[in-house]
Amino acid sequence: MDIDDEILSEEEGFHEDALNNEDYDLLYELLPTVKEAIASYNDGIDELSIKEAIYYNYFELEPTLEDLKSRFPKKKGTFFPFSTVCAQQTGTPVFALQNLLIDSEEPKLSKLAMLAKKRKEAKSNENTTTEELPNRTPVSRTGGISKLAALAKARKAEKSAASNTTSTSFTPPDSGKPKLVRKTNLAGLALKQRARAKQEGRESPSSSTEPSIPKPTEEKTTQQQSFNFTLNADEIDLLLTPEQLVSVFLFGDDLESMGPCTKKRRHNTELFYAYTNSILTAKARSNFSSPSPDDVVLTAQKQAFDTDMSKLSIAEKDKKELSIDDKKIPTATKPFKSIDLAQELANNPSFSKPSKSFVIIGHVDAGKSTLVGRILYDVGAVESKTMMKLVREAEKSNKGSFALAWIMDQTLEERSRGVTIDICATNFETPDTRYTAIDAPGHKDFVPQMISGVSQADAALLVVDSINGEFEAGFMMNGQTKEHTLLAKNLGIDQIIVAVNKMDKESWDENRFKEIQHQLLEYLTSKEVGFRSESITFIPLSGLTGYNVVKNDHTVKELDWYQGPTLLEALSKIDNSDSKGVSVSSLEGDFNLAINDIFDATSSDFKVRGKINLGLIQPGQTVCFQPAEEYLQVQNVYVDDKPADVAIVGQSALLRFKTSQFRNKTIEDISIGDLVVSMDSPLKAVKHCTASVNMFNITKPLLVGTPFVMFRGNASVAARISKVKKINGVKKKKMHLVSNQIAEVEIEVIGDRSLPLAKFEDNKALGRVVMRREGATVGAGIVTDL
Repeated sequence: MDIDDEILSEEEGFHEDALNNEDYDLLYELLPTVKEAIASYNDGIDELSIKEAIYYNYFELEPTLEDLKSRFPKKKGTFFPFSTVCAQQTGTPVFALQNLLIDSEEPKLSKLAMLAKKRKEAKSNENTTTEELPNRTPVSRTGGISKLAALAKARKAEKSAASNTTSTSFTPPDSGKPKLVRKTNLAGLALKQRARAKQEGRESPSSSTEPSIPKPTEEKTTQQQSFNFTLNADEIDLLLTPEQLVSVFLFGDDLESMGPCTKKRRHNTELFYAYTNSILTAKARSNFSSPSPDDVVLTAQKQAFDTDMSKLSIAEKDKKELSIDDKKIPTATKPFKSIDLAQELANNPSFSKPSKSFVIIGHVDAGKSTLVGRILYDVGAVESKTMMKLVREAEKSNKGSFALAWIMDQTLEERSRGVTIDICATNFETPDTRYTAIDAPGHKDFVPQMISGVSQADAALLVVDSINGEFEAGFMMNGQTKEHTLLAKNLGIDQIIVAVNKMDKESWDENRFKEIQHQLLEYLTSKEVGFRSESITFIPLSGLTGYNVVKNDHTVKELDWYQGPTLLEALSKIDNSDSKGVSVSSLEGDFNLAINDIFDATSSDFKVRGKINLGLIQPGQTVCFQPAEEYLQVQNVYVDDKPADVAIVGQSALLRFKTSQFRNKTIEDISIGDLVVSMDSPLKAVKHCTASVNMFNITKPLLVGTPFVMFRGNASVAARISKVKKINGVKKKKMHLVSNQIAEVEIEVIGDRSLPLAKFEDNKALGRVVMRREGATVGAGIVTDL
C-alpha cells in the first residue's frame, strides 16, 4: 500500500481498495439500491459518501439511509456537486480526502487540505501562467487510472472550460455534513507500511518494480514547479539515500500544475538505522589485535622449553644405550626340547599316516553338511550316543533330516536357519590316511568364508543336487556351483571330486547321472575354469541314506550300472605330495603358517590355528607375525588338540604365545589371514605388487582406480588397479578391463594394513590372488613381481 492509501485509511477510515472480496461484493450489491432510494431525497450526494455510509453502517440499507439523511439536507433545487462532476468526467470515484481538499468553506479541514487551500490561494494571486506538464497517464498497481489522477484530470478539464468561457467555477455549498475523520496514527502508519512492504516483497517480487507509463497523447510545453520542505534537526533521517520504493504525492493546486500524474515512485531508504558507536568499535578492535593472555602464557612456556632443551646434550657413548628401535629383530631362540627329527618322523604315529585335507563346496541346500556328517558317522568319528542325541533334537525341531548336518552345523543360528554360515573343520582317520574335512557355506553371502576354507584344502569335494530342477537352479541360474569351482581352481585346487547327491530321489537314474556329468565336465574343463579331465571324479551317492559314501554293498539294484569307487575311496586317492613320503630334507625351508583362527585370547596368552604350508615348528622357537612384524616365542604346539614336540608341513597346528611379548601388550594387530613365519623368512608384507590377472564374465568394466576386495588365501584387503601395463591381444593403452581379458596390472593395497605376498614362482600358495567386487568374483591372477 502507498502513502496516499495509508493517509486515506487513517484519516477517513474507508478505502475501497482495502476491502476484501466479500465486502467489495456487498458494497456494489447495495450501492444501486441506496442510490435509487436516496435520489428522491437528495440526488446530489456523491457516490463516495454513499459508499462510506454503506461501509460504516455494516452494509445495511435502513441505517445507511438514515445516516445519509442525517448528514445531507433535503434537495431544494438542481445541484451538481463537484465530486459528481469529477466522477462524470473521469469515470472514477472521488476520494473523500479529495472532497476535503476542494471544499474550502467547510468548518473543519485536515492538515493536508489546509496546505492545499493555502497553495491555491497563493497561486490565484500570481499573474503568471503556469504551463501544463506533459500529459501522462498514471498507472495504478492494479493496472487502471489512480483516483488522485482522476481528480487532477477533472480539475484540468474544469480549468480549461473556465478559461474559454465567462462562466465561473462552481463551488459546492457547505452542506454542513459531518466528516468521517479518524485521528491520524503516524506510528501505526509507519509500522503498517513496513509490514505491508515486506509482505508484498514475499508474495510478489515483481510488485516492487515501477509500473510502465504510457506515452503521452499530447505534447505540451512543461514548466517544472519546485517545492521547498523545511526539516527539523531531528528529521535528518529523511535525507538518507533511498533504497526502497515509496510514493510521494502532491495535493491541491500542485496537482493542477503537475498534470494528471499524481504519483511518482522513487527509491527511498528506511527511516530508521542502527548506528554503531565508533569509539567502542575501535576499542574492541584494539583489544583483539594483541595476543590474548592464553597466547602470552603458551608463548612463554614454549620459549622456556626451547631454551632449556637447547642447553641439553647427550654424550656419544650414551646414545646407543638411549636409542630405541621398536622393530629391532630379537635373537633367535632354540627349541625347548632337542629331538632327533628323523627318529621322530619314523616313530611318531602322527607322521606314520599321510594327512590330506579337502573342502566341501557347492550350491546352497545341495546336502554338503549332511554328506560330511554321514562320512564322520560311518567312519566312527561320531559316537552313536552323540548321533542319537542329534536325531532327537532335530525331530524335536521338526527337522529330522538335519540330524547328520548338525554334526557340522553346531551353532544355534546355523541350526535354526538350516544353512552353514562359517567354515567348520573336523578331523577323522581311516586305517591308512588322516583327513581334515572343511565344510564351507554355500550361500552367496558367505563366499568370503568359502574362500577361507578353500585356502586350507588340498582338494575340493563339489556336491550337486541331482533332483530335477535343483541342479539347474544351482548350475544354470546364477547359482554358486560355477563360482565355487572357479574360485577353487584359482586358489590352487587342482583335484576335484563331484558328488552327485540325492540320487535316491531320482531312483538312481543312470541317464540323469550322465546328463549332469556331461554338463559339469564340459564346464570344468573349459578354458574359463581349467581343470584337467583326469583330475575330475564323478560319484553317484545319497548322503542321507549313506549309500555309496563309505561303502557300497550292492544292495541297491538300481545302482548296478555304476562300477566306480565310493566317495571315501576317491578321497584316499587325492595326490598330496606334501604329506607323502615325509623326510627330513623335505622339511627344510622357512616355516610358514597362515592363521585361520585366533582364540582363547587373554591378558596373559593367546592361541592361533592354521595349516603349515612349509617347514616345521617346535615349542621354544621365535617366529615373526606378518604384517604386524611382531616377534614372539612359541610356548606350546598342538596337533589334533594334543601337545606335540613338532608340527610339520601339511598339518593343521595350534600354537600358543604370551601376550606380554607384544610391543603394545595386546593382540589388536593380529588378524585372520596373517602369516606366522620363521625369523629369517624373506616373506614380507607389501602395499604394491604386479600381477597377471584373468578377468571373468563381468557385467561392467573394471576401471583403473576402482576399489575391489583382493583375497590371498584367507586374507583379504581393499585394493585397486593403479596401472594397466599390458593387455593380451590389445595394442592400444587401456584404462579399464573387460570380460575374458588377460592383463598385466599394478595393484595397490588401500588402507593402513599391508598384505603378505610372494611371487608365484617362489610360493604358489602365497602368490595367488582373487578379485571380488559388489558380491561377485571378477577375476583372479598370480603375483609376478613385488
